[in-house]
Amino acid sequence: MNADILRQIPTIQEFFKIEPNRELAEGTRLLLEAMTEINIPQGQDIVTCGAQSDDGMYIILSGETEVLSTKGARINTLGVGDFIGELGLINDDVRAATVRALSDVRCANISKALFEEIALANRKIYGTFMNMLYTKTTKLVTEQERIRTELSVATRIQADCLENDFTEFNQLPDITLTAHMRPAKEVGGDFYDVFMIDETHLCFLIADVSGKGIPAALFMSMAKIHIKNYASFGLPLAEVANRANRQLCHKNQEGMFVTAFLCVLDLVTNEVKFVNAGHNRPFLMRADGDFQMLQAKANLVLGMMEEIRYKEQSYYLNQGDCIYLYTDGVTEALNPKQEMLGDGGIEQILNAHKAKVSDAEQFVGAIYDEVDAFAAGEEQADDITMVCVSRYSN
Repeated sequence: MNADILRQIPTIQEFFKIEPNRELAEGTRLLLEAMTEINIPQGQDIVTCGAQSDDGMYIILSGETEVLSTKGARINTLGVGDFIGELGLINDDVRAATVRALSDVRCANISKALFEEIALANRKIYGTFMNMLYTKTTKLVTEQERIRTELSVATRIQADCLENDFTEFNQLPDITLTAHMRPAKEVGGDFYDVFMIDETHLCFLIADVSGKGIPAALFMSMAKIHIKNYASFGLPLAEVANRANRQLCHKNQEGMFVTAFLCVLDLVTNEVKFVNAGHNRPFLMRADGDFQMLQAKANLVLGMMEEIRYKEQSYYLNQGDCIYLYTDGVTEALNPKQEMLGDGGIEQILNAHKAKVSDAEQFVGAIYDEVDAFAAGEEQADDITMVCVSRYSN
């Protein structure tokens, strides 16, 4: 290929350290000139996971591709200037992933055999290629470190956004409560909140944003703010959900949504008014009974349809009663046999530890331990969040 054409691509300039208006180094020029142009039609693999790497390295000149894992899941996309399979020039490993053309793709390619032939004839070519790999690896490590740093900061910010000191609430008459969120990634899409609307009304809620990672965390922050702002006005809970939903639907081009279970406890009458926006039904324990799933009709999730109207329901939380809210990371926890804990499993766990409900922190800690024991080391696939409110004298 014409090396002067290839040198115009920014990534080639960066990785081969090409300076404008200066002649190409001999090794760089020979390597680029040895490449040939090939065209890959849309839908065809450029490299295939498990295949030999004799076809060598590609540089995308036009078009877009997707990178697929061994299980066929998309893990990245690549475009103009991106390199594919460069390690195939210097080792005998099979391809570790599949790269498939999302459109018609034009590439520059050099096979492993040709690279070895010209590198043997001129060692400067090998040195140029190794310098390119070093530059790319250094950039990748630097970028990964930047991402780790930013995720660490995001994790701390998210943790600060969630209430973790429940002292003032546990000083309320006949109240012991706690809440915890354990993300599956550095940041999560689950959230909870606990706050006083006025002297006699306690709001507590739990929610789960679609997706994971940074996008879910950002949407989570928006949802949490909208719900708390409207609830703090003392509006009926159904109207809180209506208004928060409209805000979350506005310009929601990514189609994200939130399942939520919103509760307001009247500390005088013991009535709990609630709205179920497509969330898992909580478990309620009466003072003289076992935990049972609360009868709660579900409305649509928040953020999906702007004109949906939410309905308020209610139950009573009297002395000795306990309500346990959770996200689907609990019931969908998997063990090494890929079996789910399920509704029945969490119900058994709750009832096995119901004697601890007079201390919400101890109770929730025991439930987390039981979920971990069930998982038996299996990787946590989703955020695990729990909220517990008990009516016991303190």
